[in-house]
Amino acid sequence: MLGYLVKKEGLERKERFKIKKTIVLDLKNEESVVNYTQMLQSNIARMSNHSGIIKASIGVIFTILMTILIGKDAIKEFWWISIVITMMAAILDSYYLALEKTYIDKYNNLIEELNKGIINEKSVYDMKPKNTNLRFEIIARMCESIFSFSIIGFYIILIIISIVIRFV
Repeated sequence: MLGYLVKKEGLERKERFKIKKTIVLDLKNEESVVNYTQMLQSNIARMSNHSGIIKASIGVIFTILMTILIGKDAIKEFWWISIVITMMAAILDSYYLALEKTYIDKYNNLIEELNKGIINEKSVYDMKPKNTNLRFEIIARMCESIFSFSIIGFYIILIIISIVIRFV
């Protein structure tokens, strides 16, 4: 049943709609489709959790680094280390945000196909983090993600703190 849409010729429009509606519901209740949607949802949640872990970790690392540099009176010479560490964390965070957005697109495409009553059998259980044939899709998504508020809004604060502490 998966992947096929039955078209009955000679039926009235109302009857064809009932058949299509039944097929769509059958596709949505198909065990493989349900498992695949659950796999996509768990990947989306996992990428989001990784992003939160990175933000929590960089907050701790940044605080420890600043405390050590201030305690050793070395903040004037080594303030740039905090910016480098912050930028590395922002890049890693944007990678996980890019993967999260990719899996959200996969999920939305699957739901759209299901609602239309068609689904490509080859796309079920396809967990590759690509939606297109672009060679560097994840890198392009990272560049897009780095300018999102969840990245800029958090990491710019740490960079500003580093610069202010340097000149105070």
